[in-house]
Amino acid sequence: MRRLTGRFLRCGAAIMLTLLAYTVSGCGSGNDSPGTEGQSVPRSRTFITDCVDFGSCDGQFKDYDSFHPYLPGVTNRTGYNFLYEPLYFYNAYVDSNNIMPWIGTGHEFNADFTEITVHIRAGVEWSDGHPWTAEDLVFTINMLRENAPFLVNAVDMDTWVKSAEVIDPLTARITLKAPNPRFMFSYFTNNFDNGVPIIPKHIWQGQNAQTFRNFDMAKGWPVVSGPYRLEVSSPEQRVWRVREDWWAEKIGFQQRPQVERLIYVPFMDESKRVQAVISNTVDMTAGVMPANIMTMIEENPAVTTWSGRDVPYGYLDWWPLSFGFNAMEPPFDDAEVRWAINFAINREQLVEVGWMGAGKPSLLPFPDFPAIRRYLDQVQDVIDKYPVGLYDPQRTAEILQRKGWIRDEEGIWAKDGERFKINIDISPGFQDITPVLVRQLRDAGFDASSRMTSDGYSRTTQGVARAYIMGNGGSVRDPYFTLRLYHSRFALPTGQATDIFWRWRNSEFSALVDEMGKTAPEDPRMIPLLRQALDIWLAEMPAIPLLQFYHRLPHNQTNWTNWPSEKNPYINSAYWHRTWLLVLLHLKPVQ
Repeated sequence: MRRLTGRFLRCGAAIMLTLLAYTVSGCGSGNDSPGTEGQSVPRSRTFITDCVDFGSCDGQFKDYDSFHPYLPGVTNRTGYNFLYEPLYFYNAYVDSNNIMPWIGTGHEFNADFTEITVHIRAGVEWSDGHPWTAEDLVFTINMLRENAPFLVNAVDMDTWVKSAEVIDPLTARITLKAPNPRFMFSYFTNNFDNGVPIIPKHIWQGQNAQTFRNFDMAKGWPVVSGPYRLEVSSPEQRVWRVREDWWAEKIGFQQRPQVERLIYVPFMDESKRVQAVISNTVDMTAGVMPANIMTMIEENPAVTTWSGRDVPYGYLDWWPLSFGFNAMEPPFDDAEVRWAINFAINREQLVEVGWMGAGKPSLLPFPDFPAIRRYLDQVQDVIDKYPVGLYDPQRTAEILQRKGWIRDEEGIWAKDGERFKINIDISPGFQDITPVLVRQLRDAGFDASSRMTSDGYSRTTQGVARAYIMGNGGSVRDPYFTLRLYHSRFALPTGQATDIFWRWRNSEFSALVDEMGKTAPEDPRMIPLLRQALDIWLAEMPAIPLLQFYHRLPHNQTNWTNWPSEKNPYINSAYWHRTWLLVLLHLKPVQ
């Protein structure tokens, strides 16, 4: 993608100034005193960014009059991700002390991991002053169970939970239908996009959970537990204001955030987001391609990233990219063919050309986090058996010739009069690496192409897209979460939609994954199970690992400092993730 020039950026200055004037209107002038509730808030104490959920806020907030955290596909994350506080937070970027008790102070499993006793912190309150108790946790679980499959997280609760009951105001007991030593981490520990919002029983009880909008400014709805209350919600913006009565400050658990006001504006295309950062209109924006983040750094000396002003211009995400297939349909149902494609890929070139050197290859479907490395180091001998990272088009040719493919007059592999077509479905954000990958595949003799369409994701979930680039959003603490994505139970027939779309079946692998799911992460039996499962996965190569994925988020230090970074990795900086509250609590005003 062509880098934005200074001249081009200045062409949108009028638009950006208008946006700034609009979003800060009512927020006070630069001469205002530091604000509290009911007072003006200066720009220097205001944080401005854009909504990242382009499906629900592209151009305007389509759900401005709704604050329902479980409605599938219609609710954006500008608020509920950080204002329904979790039992725990998790930080994947540190080696130790990475579980942070929050509303929960601890929990215990029984011997077979079918019963959990959960302990709640004393003194937690909702924003209307109502105590936060075990009643709220139990109500949330049971409400979701009763509304499966119509609400997000509902199927999970219904699948796993046999019963949830209140022992006393600060203690709950959850009984599971089957052993699950990861239940609390999977659902009630906020990390990346994971974490079930816990809602106030006294507000939701008696409501129709499938239609309740949870929005009434006169009533103070939404009622949340976090340190902000909703001030404005319109099609044009959503504004949150810090409150003085946050429970965590009252009991001495946390200090109130110094970000006194949060303003979210609708999602913008990448060029406008780049302009907005350069002009200091916004304090950060969602991830952009390397060329554009380099432009931001060059044009605005106050802009930095997780890695400073140097490559990779961002942090390692939980989403390593893979070249995926519908491995139930020919020709991609043949493991040897998938390996032939693997040998045609030059990962170093993908990084150097597609990402301008800002990244690194991946040879496994796992993110390179400290907790994951501890497992993989113990099975390195299995990994070394398989030349995943070998770029060798000659091996590609040998495999395909042996499988009956021959090159036609234009050098394209063909069989029975049909060319070997690979049409890659991609999402926005992959336009930089995809042309490089297509060129590599064409050079190796495949009839390769790509497409980015509005229905690309839905076709991928249905298996209609035979080839695609997508991330493995799974493991952040142990390998089980990624490997379970390849379980045979998710391999639905082509045409049936599933959010876990790596369509591949292997009964032996699935049995090993099931056993891993019953085994606690720290149990020594995890390593032999991982060894066997990874041996099968690598031999079969159901998806081809490509690159570690980096979120390249600009950190504009014009107004705010103490951003998370390589040197200070207190959490990642994605403002749509369910750990965003931790960033808000760390940010400090420049003046």
